[in-house]
Amino acid sequence: MDPNVLAAAAQPAAPGLIDWITQYGNIVAFFGQVLYWVALVVLLAYAVWQYKRWVNFQLGTGRSGRLRAGDVAADDADAAPKAKKKPVSIEEFVE
Repeated sequence: MDPNVLAAAAQPAAPGLIDWITQYGNIVAFFGQVLYWVALVVLLAYAVWQYKRWVNFQLGTGRSGRLRAGDVAADDADAAPKAKKKPVSIEEFVE
């Protein structure tokens, strides 16, 4: 009789964790992949929302654009009194 056959039979097939992974690994991988794709969609939606806020801020539209309007209004407030002090004469520019 071959002594290797007896040695192989005496060892357990797999330790507890490896046996559990072998048995339930496909189920864990399935739920892990579902969780991955749901998280990816949520993060993509968040990125689109943040990009939309940034574009609105740059364009000065929407709720985010009103934040920028405060800065622009301060610049226009300085320029507006100068325009009111001296009206522009159209004849200077027309030949």
